Amino acid sequence: NRYKKPLEAANVCDVARAEGKGRFGVVSFRDGLLCLSVSSSAAAANLQAESEQLIDELNQKLGKKMVERVRFRVM
Repeated sequence: NRYKKPLEAANVCDVARAEGKGRFGVVSFRDGLLCLSVSSSAAAANLQAESEQLIDELNQKLGKKMVERVRFRVM
């Protein structure tokens, strides 16, 4: 039972990586917040515009509402 949250986080990260198709990297997932890495601030702005759709697609693939917010980091 103590491994439940880390396993759920790993699952969310794997689904996000597959959904990203190289547009972003996955940094972490915790308490509904998915942190993604992007190469530029322009890429972050583009993904921010699509963030609601991205959240909906991820939650649909996961089968329940796990991702509530997305944060982008320029790396």
